[in-house]
Amino acid sequence: MADQVIRALLQRSNVKVVVCTAELTAREGARLHRLAPMSALMLSQGLLGAVLLASLQKGTQRINLQLECDGPLHGLFVDASADGGVRGYVKNPNLLVLGEPGAFRWRPALGNSGFLSVLRDLAGGEYYRSSVQLQAMSLAEDLTHYFETSDQVATQVALDVLSTDQQPLDAVAGVLVQALPGTAAQTVAEVSERLHQRLHQALLERPTAASLARALFTAEPLDVLETVPLQWQCPCSLERVLNALSAMGKAELQDMLAEDGKASASCQFCGKTHVASAADLQALIDKL
Repeated sequence: MADQVIRALLQRSNVKVVVCTAELTAREGARLHRLAPMSALMLSQGLLGAVLLASLQKGTQRINLQLECDGPLHGLFVDASADGGVRGYVKNPNLLVLGEPGAFRWRPALGNSGFLSVLRDLAGGEYYRSSVQLQAMSLAEDLTHYFETSDQVATQVALDVLSTDQQPLDAVAGVLVQALPGTAAQTVAEVSERLHQRLHQALLERPTAASLARALFTAEPLDVLETVPLQWQCPCSLERVLNALSAMGKAELQDMLAEDGKASASCQFCGKTHVASAADLQALIDKL
């Protein structure tokens, strides 16, 4: 079943709903980064959170979600676009210890303090960055706190990952409920009552995004506005490496050519290594 993002409205309640399934995308990230189980769980949550945030953007606008913490994970970074492309990494790929279900499940990875930052693309070359302190040490709850503090829009976020002995990322999904202008915060609270439990229970059936959305919101009709395919997408390339190298200047490139005969760069998001050959470096020098 393909990963998807569904954007919808609950017309009677006048709230926006976003539902995302992401197990294939999360597994691709875990494979590329060779993640141990706890690191894979944390990256999958980061991917979900970033995708839900990006769904509030327009067109191909992007957001960056960054988490820094004093726990052994140290942090994560995810880049996502409104059209369904996402990529990311965790600072520590080797975390094995899984937390027990409950309020402190994620503290073995996150520790006791940190912050959450979001960089939004406002189009036209403008960006907006905002940060909040981590409070719950749970990405879903701290994202809800982020919306309350930074955006001051009534919002509820729920994220869940189901694991089996064979597959730590067996089911990966998230949901966002947000007030539209003129909607009271109490309405969002009512629509989102027991949202985490409802999401967990619905995921046990391994649903598609569409069936998950229907299972989560049964009290009133859900008006689906858009369904977007979700996939791991990293635009790194040798061309981008060459563009970056050209900014270093002619003298430095000549030194690099003389000393190493090539240049290489590894992408932090997908792990690919791009190598600029001696001929590539000489071509850049000639242009400069």
